[in-house]
Amino acid sequence: MSRPADLALTIMQTTDLHGKLRDYDYLSGEPCDTGGLARVATLVHEVRRERPNTLLFDCGDTLQGTVTCDLIARRELGTTGAHPMIAAMNSLCYDAAAPGNHDFDYGADFLFDSIATARFPFLCCNLHHIGPGANPGPTAFDRHRILERRFRDMQGAMHDLRIGVTGCLPPQTLEWDHHLAADFQIREMVDAVRQEVAIMRGNGCDLVIILAHSGLETGDRAATENTVLQLAALDGVDAVLGGHTHARFPGPIAVTDPTIDVGTGMVHGTPVVMSGFWGSHLGLIEMTLEQVAGAGWRVKQAASSLVATTAAPATRPVAEDHAILSITRPTHEATLARIREPVGETRGPLHSFFSLFANDAALQLVARAQAAFLREAIHGTELARLPLLSAAAPFKTGRRAGVDHFTHVPPGPVTLQGIADLYIFPNPFCALRVTGRALRHWLEHSASLFSRLDPDALAPQPLLRDGFPGYKFDVIHGVSYEIDISRPARFDENGILADHGACRIRNLRWNGERVTDDMEFVVATNGFRAHGIGFPAEQGYDPVPEIVFESPVWTRDILHRHFTSQSPLDDEVAPTWTFRPLGGVHATVATSPKARAYLDYPRLPPVADLGDTPEGFMQLCLTI
Repeated sequence: MSRPADLALTIMQTTDLHGKLRDYDYLSGEPCDTGGLARVATLVHEVRRERPNTLLFDCGDTLQGTVTCDLIARRELGTTGAHPMIAAMNSLCYDAAAPGNHDFDYGADFLFDSIATARFPFLCCNLHHIGPGANPGPTAFDRHRILERRFRDMQGAMHDLRIGVTGCLPPQTLEWDHHLAADFQIREMVDAVRQEVAIMRGNGCDLVIILAHSGLETGDRAATENTVLQLAALDGVDAVLGGHTHARFPGPIAVTDPTIDVGTGMVHGTPVVMSGFWGSHLGLIEMTLEQVAGAGWRVKQAASSLVATTAAPATRPVAEDHAILSITRPTHEATLARIREPVGETRGPLHSFFSLFANDAALQLVARAQAAFLREAIHGTELARLPLLSAAAPFKTGRRAGVDHFTHVPPGPVTLQGIADLYIFPNPFCALRVTGRALRHWLEHSASLFSRLDPDALAPQPLLRDGFPGYKFDVIHGVSYEIDISRPARFDENGILADHGACRIRNLRWNGERVTDDMEFVVATNGFRAHGIGFPAEQGYDPVPEIVFESPVWTRDILHRHFTSQSPLDDEVAPTWTFRPLGGVHATVATSPKARAYLDYPRLPPVADLGDTPEGFMQLCLTI
């Protein structure tokens, strides 16, 4: 009998779609060029036309991330039927998906109700219902699924293959969505997946694929949160599909390890793919399988790649799929009608063009609204005797998310669209009791956003560290302080404590008085920051800030109420923080070209316009 021919298989992947169905920015009210499932769908159809054997998977963070998703979760659109993300994925015939941590942001009941109409399985082997004693109960999702697929080999013969698929998500999900902890527990990803792989192999699977809502990192977080490196090393695993960090792989990454081949996407000899976020890319793993007598099929060779949906220089973006546009049209139109409702007025512009290097009117507006809400909530309690502060961070600061990813609310009438642009996440409100010592440590974390500048350098130096996200740059209003960026940062780019003795925060004062370690404050913030993401004990907070007030009210609703009751609002800016002068050191930073209209902003340090970068950002040179 002649030996069967090799079989070519293409695995397609999406991840971190975050509800982005079509390439439309509901916060700016304009079409955009950032991806979307409708563009991905066009690529999926092209791959299926060109290749006989394909599979399509998603790695989570699917149901949260747009204004539409928020409105659906709150039942404010009046639409019925399947969640539009699930309806669109059904139309594309996904083979399986894994949940992501943000899929739980509206509560577990909403998630399970939404995926009930999926015609493909959601898989996760490490999230369990709470069981008796210390033992985990049953898993919240199917632990794995064995897909039976009929594929054509290179000579045209058909073969039946058994493909084992499992998924996993970070244990930190119970911290980020703390409301889950009462009902669920999460095992470590690597141990849970190892156990599942053994079961699937024992059941005769020809191929085993891991859908990991997890990134590719080395170091401390790689042990629990971003475990792709370890998952790829497990025996019996043929492919790992990752996500969570919004990174793209294969491609340049800030990870150095001899087992990683950034050109072919191989990690420990296993193909790995991570396709960015918002449908920016379709991930591909191309495999050649060979049949082994008495042992089924094995991977003979493999390589990963990414196909962009958005426009590269001198090219057009991938066209949006008409079927997805049709499926999502009722939701799209209902969203537009809802977000165009007026809520108030602003006398000045509110934007995030300068949020990472100057005092910011938009950020201070959010802080004032939070402070007013907290002041009313704690009136008459013992907390009311404490100095009240308010922490706010900019959520849209361009950088890896692109030149269009900035808040911009022009002067004049403000709609719900503008409110969502100012505060894009569905974060509930929270308040913390914080000592002066912990407050300084918190600010040191924020100040770690900046590169360390050499005061003696003549050439301009980059102002920001590439890996430190803007949404972690908390500005705490109600105190004043300087940031000395000639000194080393206390935290590394991943927010991990690196040097507890490093000190960038100078002249920290409240009401003109120097803040001492034993002073106490109550600080308005959000639940996402308060529950673990900002203040894990191992990060050096002494004492760890104490949660003293929580509300299910979203910060966005607090901002809505503030506009309604206080309009028209002035774009007043208090001098909260400043860079400690370094004698004229030059630092470069990129922002939106729309910022040119506001270069006379009164709180900016001396700045020069260096023109636009190839990516479309405006490059500024600050004098510090």
